[in-house]
Amino acid sequence: MSVKPFVVLESFELKITDLSDIAKIFAQHTQNSDVLLLSGKVGSGKTEFARLLIKAKAIKENSIFEEVSSPTFSLVQNYEFQYCKISHIDLYRVNSAVELVELGIPDIFDSQITLLEWPEILETKKLPRYLTIKIKETKKLEDCRDLKIEFFGKSWDDLNRALLGSRHFNSEKI
Repeated sequence: MSVKPFVVLESFELKITDLSDIAKIFAQHTQNSDVLLLSGKVGSGKTEFARLLIKAKAIKENSIFEEVSSPTFSLVQNYEFQYCKISHIDLYRVNSAVELVELGIPDIFDSQITLLEWPEILETKKLPRYLTIKIKETKKLEDCRDLKIEFFGKSWDDLNRALLGSRHFNSEKI
């Protein structure tokens, strides 16, 4: 039996400036133990969204990173901030649950913010609290994206309210 999300937010035809605004909201309202699962086809914008969020968190905490690189080859990129740590993880090349354990997943989830691309290999039913961000290229506009955010577990109220307040989203309570 699959777990159903508590709340679903959707937005359509977002420009990169809109995605940047949304990433800033995530930077303001995420903290250690938050798990964000990023899904979408190759080139849909998962890594770009993670970069935008990490850069926004860096600005919020007066930190500077010369480069926010993709974890495609290293699998994990870590960023230390004053009040939190972010791990940006790409599971595209991971083939088994054994490899997940070798990477320390999901043991790391409680101590940091986790941005995880290609989460399909992960057993999310064991996670008490997480959200999914599904990014899809629009059919009409090449440089725009559709976003669907699904909240699982409790204590996402502040982030949910902030995203709804941005007027980029509508809400569907489940």
